[in-house]
Amino acid sequence: MRRIIAFLLPLFLFPLVLSGQNPSTLLAKAESAAVQQSAYSRIKMKAERPRYTREMELRSWNMGNAYSLVQIVAPERDAGMVYMKADKALMTYSPRTGKVMKLPSSMLMQGWMGTDAQFDNILGAASLSTDFTHSYQGKKTVNGIECHVIRCVPKSSTPVAHDHVGAYIGVQNGSWVRLVFFDKKGEITQQMDALHFQRFDGVLMPDQIRFTAKGGSQTTTLTILEWRKRPDLKASWFTEATMKKIDSL
Repeated sequence: MRRIIAFLLPLFLFPLVLSGQNPSTLLAKAESAAVQQSAYSRIKMKAERPRYTREMELRSWNMGNAYSLVQIVAPERDAGMVYMKADKALMTYSPRTGKVMKLPSSMLMQGWMGTDAQFDNILGAASLSTDFTHSYQGKKTVNGIECHVIRCVPKSSTPVAHDHVGAYIGVQNGSWVRLVFFDKKGEITQQMDALHFQRFDGVLMPDQIRFTAKGGSQTTTLTILEWRKRPDLKASWFTEATMKKIDSL
């Protein structure tokens, strides 16, 4: 029996040996490109529907995926609106009313401002590398890039609606290339594809991302116009007072 186990064990470990790294390490490397850094960015979003197209421009400040503040710059009717995630608190500020309102955490899984990007895509939520368990599924070419395929299942303590996530990590560039989100019925609820990569402030990352929903009939394209590191950002910066004075920063 010991000989049989000794023979079979390398076969089970073969995918990990083949990749040279374990799934958690691959995911952590992919996230370290941008998600785990404190940064400022300018972003353009374009949501396309069968009957209309909606475009937006945003400014974003984030510290890892626990703290994030996003301000809408355009269109004019929404300009000035601010959304912030500070640890477990989610809130919004309207310059027209001058009031800050707290939002339920369940909104993280909803579409953001009429786009296919969810609140947690924009404001940050769970970390695939630390908040999920992983199993290596082999390699597959997607978007013309050879990728490691990793199945990510949320830990019991992770507050997400996904049953699991399929992560495709580029073999050569180490960045995520595709993320596919599944519900408990095994159906795809959202797909994110990195369409192009660019180096900002010394960091290689996707600068054009396509969100797909409704079986492909709805898409939203996010384009990073500017990104730079902001190591000076601290948790104490993400406050209601900052939301109200963000135009002057």
